[in-house]
Amino acid sequence: MTRNVLCKKNEIKPGEKRVFKVSRASVLVVRNGDTFYAIRNVCPHQGASFEKGYTGGVVRAEDVNEFCFEEPGKHIYCPWHRWSFDLETGCSEHDPDNQKVKTYDVKVEGEDLVVYA
Repeated sequence: MTRNVLCKKNEIKPGEKRVFKVSRASVLVVRNGDTFYAIRNVCPHQGASFEKGYTGGVVRAEDVNEFCFEEPGKHIYCPWHRWSFDLETGCSEHDPDNQKVKTYDVKVEGEDLVVYA
């Protein structure tokens, strides 16, 4: 794996996202608090750019008329059809076995934000 220094960690504020070119891939980096996620910047459904989507949590239902909002800021939503993907695993919330987006190992090394690809 190649070490790619993207920027200084404080250049991306909590709640922000930014696109970087890593090798030939467009990679979206999302900051949720002090946690950084890196995911390929293309929805596998029809190719929309995730950078134009939004991050948020998911609603899960345990029973009829009961629901729970979970994992705020840990999911990216496609701007075209609102498909959601877990930023950590890349798995689709709706079809995790068949719809997945590539994720990248992202680390803070000193003050640098680094992606390994």
